Amino acid sequence: MEQLIYKSYADAVKNALTNGKKRGDISKGLFSENFSNFSGTQNLSGLSSNDEKEDLNLFNSLEKLSEIAGKKAKYHESPGAHPDFSYLKNSNGTENHYITSMFIDIKNSTGLFRKYYPLAVANITTTIQKAAIHTCWYFDGYVQRFHGDGLFVYFGGKNMTQEQSVKNAINAASFFSYFIQNDLKNLFSEQGVEKIYTRIGIDTGKEEDVVWHLAGMKNCSEITTCSLHTSLASKMQSNAKSNGIMLGDNVKDNSLISQEHFTIRVDPITGKEDRYIFQIPEESFNYTQWEFNWERYLRKHPGIVADENGNLYFKKPTVSVPNSNLNLDYLRTQTQGYKPSSNG
Repeated sequence: MEQLIYKSYADAVKNALTNGKKRGDISKGLFSENFSNFSGTQNLSGLSSNDEKEDLNLFNSLEKLSEIAGKKAKYHESPGAHPDFSYLKNSNGTENHYITSMFIDIKNSTGLFRKYYPLAVANITTTIQKAAIHTCWYFDGYVQRFHGDGLFVYFGGKNMTQEQSVKNAINAASFFSYFIQNDLKNLFSEQGVEKIYTRIGIDTGKEEDVVWHLAGMKNCSEITTCSLHTSLASKMQSNAKSNGIMLGDNVKDNSLISQEHFTIRVDPITGKEDRYIFQIPEESFNYTQWEFNWERYLRKHPGIVADENGNLYFKKPTVSVPNSNLNLDYLRTQTQGYKPSSNG
C-alpha cells in the first residue's frame, strides 16, 4: 500500500496539536508565567502552513489526485480572480454563464482555544484550510473568497462542460470530507479536544440563471456571480450533517453519477423528510436538496482502493496517462475491470 492520501497534512496538524498546548494552570489566563514561556514555540515559531516551500510540499503530496482529475493541477491563484471573467473587472458589463458553486464550512475550531495558544490554533486551522484549497485546485476549482476557516469555491468556466464542473466539485468535496473524517479522526480525541468537522454545500446554475458582474467599487471589489444557485450552495451546507455534503437538484441531474449515492434529507429533529431547500409556490417551483454518500462514492471510485480497515489509498495506475487534457470518463473506461473493495 502507498501512503495515506492526506498524510502530510495530518502530520502538520499533529505537530501543532503536540507542541501548541497551553501549559500550567489555564485559569491564570494570559497573565500566567507559562504563557510567555510557551514550550512549543520552537516548533511553531511561525505559520508553517504559510511558508512557500512547505506549502508547495503539501500541495505536491497530493499529486496523484491529478490521475483522478485527469489533468495537471494549477498552483496558486488570487481569490476572486476567475480568469474567464477577469475582463469584467474594468467593465460595467455583465455576462451570463453557468457556474458550479461550493461552500465549505469548517466547524468547531473555536473550541481549540480552550487548550491551545492562538499560534497553534492558527497553524491547525490554516493547514486544514490549505488541504481544502489544494484539493480544489487539483479539481480545477477557483477560490472565490474565504469565510473564517471556510471557503467559497467556483468550478467550471468557458472551456469546460457543466457536467465536468459538477463532477470536479463532487470529487473535491468527497476527498476533503474523507480527510477531515478519517485522516484527522484520532488526532483531536488523543489530545482531549472536540473533533473538527466540515459541512459542504454544492449547487450549479445554468447559463441563463447566473449573472457574472463586478461587486463593490474600485479597489474594494471582486468579480462574482448573482444566482439563486450560488446562494443555495451556502444555504445547503447549513443543512448538512457533520462531514456531510448536500447537493442541489441541478447537481444531481448533471453529475452523471449513479443515483444510489443520493438520498433525500431527513430532518434530524423531526425525523421527517426535508426535501425542498427553496420554493416559489406561485410558480410551482420546488427545488430539492440531496444528501450525497461520498464514502460509498469514493470506495467505488476506479482510482481508489480501500484496505481492511477502510483506509483509502490511491490505486496504482494500470495504464499510462497521456499528457493531454484527459477527463474522468476516459479513466473510467480504462479501469472497467477494477472490482471495488467490499469494505464500507
